[in-house]
Amino acid sequence: MGSQRQEYIEQMFANETMRQYFESPVFSQGIPSRSIRSQMALLRHAGKAGILPDDEWAAIRSPRAKTLFEEDGATFLEKCLEEVPVESGRHGAPHDTKLHFARELWQKGKSLNRQRSVLACTFAHLIAMKTLVKNDYDFILEDNVRAPIDSTLSEDAEILSETDEEFCECAMRIWNTIEASKEMEEETGVSCHLRYYGWLGSRPNLRAVYDNFVNIHKFQKADGDKRTVFPYVVNTDIDEMKLNGGDNLQKAGGTPLWGAYAYWISAEGHKAIISSLQKDVGSLLWKGKRMRCYQVKPVDKIIPRKVASYFSDGCKHIHVATHPAFFRAPMLTSQIHSKWDAAFCSSTEFQMKRCDNVYESSDGCDENDESTEVNNDEEKLKWRRLWLTAEERQIVEHRIEHGLWITMAELKEQAQNAS
Repeated sequence: MGSQRQEYIEQMFANETMRQYFESPVFSQGIPSRSIRSQMALLRHAGKAGILPDDEWAAIRSPRAKTLFEEDGATFLEKCLEEVPVESGRHGAPHDTKLHFARELWQKGKSLNRQRSVLACTFAHLIAMKTLVKNDYDFILEDNVRAPIDSTLSEDAEILSETDEEFCECAMRIWNTIEASKEMEEETGVSCHLRYYGWLGSRPNLRAVYDNFVNIHKFQKADGDKRTVFPYVVNTDIDEMKLNGGDNLQKAGGTPLWGAYAYWISAEGHKAIISSLQKDVGSLLWKGKRMRCYQVKPVDKIIPRKVASYFSDGCKHIHVATHPAFFRAPMLTSQIHSKWDAAFCSSTEFQMKRCDNVYESSDGCDENDESTEVNNDEEKLKWRRLWLTAEERQIVEHRIEHGLWITMAELKEQAQNAS
């Protein structure tokens, strides 16, 4: 994680409401994209992430490998792996699978260019998964999220108001999700191997998911609580609902759900991802016929696809919270997709509208309105329930007052002009 982003996460969990329910977060070191430009650095990060075959990783991290690299970096990998057998059973073209996994990874990865930051993000998540599984942590959290902490309008806040405990909306949503997930496992006999506490999608896709898929496929809890889980949704699910005349169904391009903001993965789920990646470099790095450079498949697509394809019941092994416990921070500059920052905020607004306990699915959200205009009272209610930094609160206030999003840079410029 970057130092400032880490500080914000620390401050969020140190909040009086949050600290009563959460321990201080343990941070997994981020990987700057520039740190994987060299061959040795890329392979070392790949080894730490667990995707290199054991024998290859042992050879690459050995003292002999360091000596070979210092003598001749151009030939070190070939010499380092000369006594290591090539893993059999890998997928891909014959000219790729005859190489060691590490050599194929480097040959494709050295030309990534702007996609290098995507690969760095994937490595960071895979390393975090190893840490979670090893130490039995509760979930993995990205550094770009904020938690709901103002619970004055929550149904549970009134119930717990007579106790001495400070109510925490974020913690309650996590407990509700786990409870629903466990009930669903018992009722269906299908184990959960991946559970999402924070996720997103485009506005059209979120509408299709909430108004159609969730209504049909969400798990009905015994106590009737609306805060539950539903199985992970893919494009074919939306296409099928469209054929069956889904209500007001509009589907945008891309994956219906994306983001790896907050999630838990089982040891078996982690093993499924690693074993699949070790068999196919192409499932991580790919290139079309007319492409000059290789592209990286984003980690938020890799994780659910690998888990679903590994287990017999597919997406039923993946549970998604109807009421996320974490949401994307408003106008936090994306390190990969900064041009979509405002669109991320628009989707987050829509998501909070659809899932917030205060609203029903038909709350004042115009099905035909994709504009940036908002109802001020509604936006105050939603965004202000999240823990936000001082700058983020100012950005939200500008959004409320003027109906438009501004960047951090624009906020600073306004402050300078005002002074």
